[in-house]
Amino acid sequence: MNPAPPSAIAAGIVFAGAGVAHFARPDFFEAIVPDWFPGAALANRASGAAELLLGIGMFNAATRKISALGLVVLTIAVFPANIDAAVNKVEPKLVDGRFTRSVGTAAGPANWARLPVQLPLLWWLWREFRNAAPAA
Repeated sequence: MNPAPPSAIAAGIVFAGAGVAHFARPDFFEAIVPDWFPGAALANRASGAAELLLGIGMFNAATRKISALGLVVLTIAVFPANIDAAVNKVEPKLVDGRFTRSVGTAAGPANWARLPVQLPLLWWLWREFRNAAPAA
């Protein structure tokens, strides 16, 4: 048996946890789906399921390589939503216990901070892909 390296375990925890969050608070994640993208609820469920399954895949040597590559693709695929949130000043706003999409006058620092954070995240996932043994 090939135990998962700590960095793969960490990636699995981060992404599986994020996937669970998509289902625990769908209103938050649906609120940050760009207006131009059809079907915020479907986008949330699909990206949440992908994060959850690919995150879990990071724990198993047989699925680690394909899971890491899948997470690279997913991270790139959702990047336009991060750009939209920064440029269009999108902030999820809590109204009556639910998050709604709010387009404001100034994006918060977290919106802009998410953009450069994607680069080390992609590097980390790409390294996991490169270091993972091919599936037997």
